[in-house]
Amino acid sequence: MAAFIVALLEAMSAMRALSDSGTPLAGSKKVALVLADAGVLAPVAIFVGFGVAFGALLVEPEGGTTLVEDIIHVRSAPGTRVRAAALTPLVVFGIFIILIGSAHAERFAVGHGTPSESGLTIAIAAMVMMLAIGLVSLALLPIVWRLTARYAPPRLRDPLVTGAISFAIGALYLALGIVTGDTGGAGGLPGVGIFAVLARPELDLRPLLYLAIIAAIAYLGGKVARRPRIKNIAAGVGGFVIVAVIGLCFRASSALNQAPDITDLLESQTVVGKVSLGILRKATDKDKDGYSAKFGGGDCNDQDPHMNPTAVEIPGNGIDEDCSGADQPIAVAEPDVPDVADDSQKEPEREKRTFNVVLFTIDTLRADLSFSGYPKPVTPNIEELAKKSIVYERAYSTASYTAKAMGSMMIGRYASETLRNWDHFTTYAIPANTFLAKRVKATGAHTFAGHCHYYFSWATGYRDGFEVYDTSAIAPGMADNDSSTTSDRLSDLAIKMLSKPDNVTPKGEEDRRFFAWFHYFDPHSQYVRHAGAPDFKSMPPNIPNRPIYDEEVWFTDKHIGRVIDYIQSQPWGADTAIIITADHGEAFGDAHGVKTHGHELWESLVRVPLVVYIPDAKPRRVAEKRSHIDIAPTVLDLVSGTKAPPGELRGESLLKDAYAAPDAKLQERDVYLDMPEGPYNDVRRALITGPSPGMKLIHFGGKRYQLYDLANDPGENNDLSSNPDLFKPALERMEALRSRMKEISVVGPKVGH
Repeated sequence: MAAFIVALLEAMSAMRALSDSGTPLAGSKKVALVLADAGVLAPVAIFVGFGVAFGALLVEPEGGTTLVEDIIHVRSAPGTRVRAAALTPLVVFGIFIILIGSAHAERFAVGHGTPSESGLTIAIAAMVMMLAIGLVSLALLPIVWRLTARYAPPRLRDPLVTGAISFAIGALYLALGIVTGDTGGAGGLPGVGIFAVLARPELDLRPLLYLAIIAAIAYLGGKVARRPRIKNIAAGVGGFVIVAVIGLCFRASSALNQAPDITDLLESQTVVGKVSLGILRKATDKDKDGYSAKFGGGDCNDQDPHMNPTAVEIPGNGIDEDCSGADQPIAVAEPDVPDVADDSQKEPEREKRTFNVVLFTIDTLRADLSFSGYPKPVTPNIEELAKKSIVYERAYSTASYTAKAMGSMMIGRYASETLRNWDHFTTYAIPANTFLAKRVKATGAHTFAGHCHYYFSWATGYRDGFEVYDTSAIAPGMADNDSSTTSDRLSDLAIKMLSKPDNVTPKGEEDRRFFAWFHYFDPHSQYVRHAGAPDFKSMPPNIPNRPIYDEEVWFTDKHIGRVIDYIQSQPWGADTAIIITADHGEAFGDAHGVKTHGHELWESLVRVPLVVYIPDAKPRRVAEKRSHIDIAPTVLDLVSGTKAPPGELRGESLLKDAYAAPDAKLQERDVYLDMPEGPYNDVRRALITGPSPGMKLIHFGGKRYQLYDLANDPGENNDLSSNPDLFKPALERMEALRSRMKEISVVGPKVGH
């Protein structure tokens, strides 16, 4: 019964999120979602139910002493009672101290090492604290026992009273820490301000609530069922309900294979349902390749571990390794793309010139900014630069989270083609991958970079090719998603690095160029307020969380503006190109109810700003779609006027756009989005093809596709994949592009979503 109730609650939550994002669910789909969720919840509900029953039998057995009776016994024996009254506060306070200490150890460890190193540090710290607190408690017990026996009033010689008071004091202190600290875990009461992270608005506590509902129903149902008069009736009803949900579970095992839209909703819009779905898929995965042929798992051959939705496809061998429905064709040539029409529209002849390049990348920055239609003045400094730059109105990242997006951009190949590890904070193998800085350095240019997030301080490949690589702008004690502000620190570092003669060469002294890269992080959650920022909350549109995000963007723009001003004040500024873009975007419920990045490829997550300032290029707006895959060849072209050897870089230089005649019709290009599977995300691919903004085909793995006409449906609400006249040509172009890629399969354990 609880499975039905929780399925209904999850379905209502999903329907509300979809309705808010403009994609309401049809009536028949609502029923299908509830029944499917109830079916996949069956194992969890039954497991919790039997767990509660087992616990109830231990605590309230039919015969023998119960837990309540044991407590009464302890309280009735004077010597035992006082000892327990003294021991209980030591145990309770010890647990609180270990909890607080472990939280601080985790925060320190995450900011000072790789994930594996951090995990080992936290585990060791927790064990040391447990041992230390245990020894201290044992040493203090005789003292506290004597003081309690001699001085405590009778009421405080009761372990229930001392335990309740101790728990209340600890809980109150933690609660004050949550209230007084910020959502990044800084400030607040000493020691416990870190627990303010529990106040984060996106923290989803529904799984705990739903499991509590299941447990409560199981317990209350068990209490009722043990009454003598209805035992037999209750057993019959209970048996019928269990058979019913198991039947729904078996139904879901096959029905979800035929209903990819319901499967998508279970994976993206439920909290307990998707966990249970993962358990069921793992239990029915016969070849142990991580994918099941049941429950919408997408495995087309559960006897062969080399065939699953994320397997590397071997073109032309007659085998459908990736379960897409057909074998990928043998590699074909680049498809014809309409180019400029005549000589008058081609790039005019010009004197070839090289430039220094400063690349600014900004974490989690949406494409809708004040210079691209957003009504709030969030980026006044970038807007000023944009007025004299090439502004790309439809630029795309290649993925929706940093590690896959930035790795692809800086290597110049799609993430699936790179040799990498499985981690969410991906490490790229060196020298198997050649990063942009190494290519630039090989031309004789100087290379340097500054960063403010600890991911870029690890040995993940990004520093390869940089002669100077400085991570001193990382805030002390920084943790993932924390509330540190670093734009000011990074801009100070950037100006310091740009002011060193060894890094930059004043115009006229030497013909040596430089390439500098600075990655800003503040627009990434957690969001904090900034003094002096405009009151964005009073300006429409007022989307939840967006006004404070806008403050973070404004703060970042303010400090990037300082660096731009410094560059343009220097003698070498006239020879310096500036590129500003983002690693990916962010969603605020405007993309199928999604409120974060890293899992999907909806427009708000992968469309990014792209401003390219070149001193001798005329400003223009480019409506044709372009990709981050073009950044590496563009920087190489700017710094040295050279190209990488054929086949080494996927993209094309953007200088052809920059120097095209004002009335030129620019080339249309397909944009490919590529987010390989990782521990926290499923595989996602997309191709945007045709005249801009284009048709967007999203591949969710296996046979699961969705197709959107971005010109008429920018919100991606109307799936056109059932129209063969539209779907087939888009799929053929995606398959043709993938056939020219050399995808590398990287697998590991799934952690969740």
